[in-house]
Amino acid sequence: MKDIIWGVIGLIIASVGAVYMMKQLRLKKHGRVILAEVVKVTEKKKNTYVHTMRFELDGKTIEEDDRTGYSQPFKEGETKLIVLDPEKPEIFEFEEDVKRNITMAAALVAVALVFSIRWLIMGLK
Repeated sequence: MKDIIWGVIGLIIASVGAVYMMKQLRLKKHGRVILAEVVKVTEKKKNTYVHTMRFELDGKTIEEDDRTGYSQPFKEGETKLIVLDPEKPEIFEFEEDVKRNITMAAALVAVALVFSIRWLIMGLK
């Protein structure tokens, strides 16, 4: 029974990873790539920096904070490519992070599935 529980836990982890990967793939496929400027850097926690980005979308200037904390701050005035959902421009990711996030999520799903299969097979014996 314990083996089956571990297998189910692995399936739950794989499901969460798959949902995250699908969100990132959707953003990559349907999102818009826009050049944004770092206008402010704030240290939210010790060694965790949040950046306020300014970008233009359909003639409207928008300033939004990134949702991810970084251990190294970007320089004010630096420009970065971001990918955003045009319907929700406050939700964006840095372009280089989207590619990395998809790869990491795919690896997580693969490992979780192997983990689950192993435990489920052991539990069904």
